[in-house]
Amino acid sequence: MEINILKERDTPLLSRKRFTLEIIKEGPTPSRSEIRDAVAVKLKSDKNLTIIKHVYPRYGVQKARVIAHVYEKEADLKRYEDEGMLKKHEKPEAKKEAQDSGEAAAEKPAEAA
Repeated sequence: MEINILKERDTPLLSRKRFTLEIIKEGPTPSRSEIRDAVAVKLKSDKNLTIIKHVYPRYGVQKARVIAHVYEKEADLKRYEDEGMLKKHEKPEAKKEAQDSGEAAAEKPAEAA
């Protein structure tokens, strides 16, 4: 995966930088976690402070445009990003464990009835 930086905008009031990137890829569009890891390496930033806001794949072309935010502090990231966006960036193992515990909790009341 090749990454080109198209735009960079500093937003000091929100303690973040906004990047518009172009990703040249082979095959299907990579997942957010794969893009996040590659962007963090390219920008030399902490992947835990990097959020992939949007991914715009182009039909018939092996390119995608990505909007990424890189925060300075974790507290700012949690303050300005909504909970749904943070859940999209959880590790797949953490999501699976949360689903498993939710299914187990849902089965217990059914057994009592």
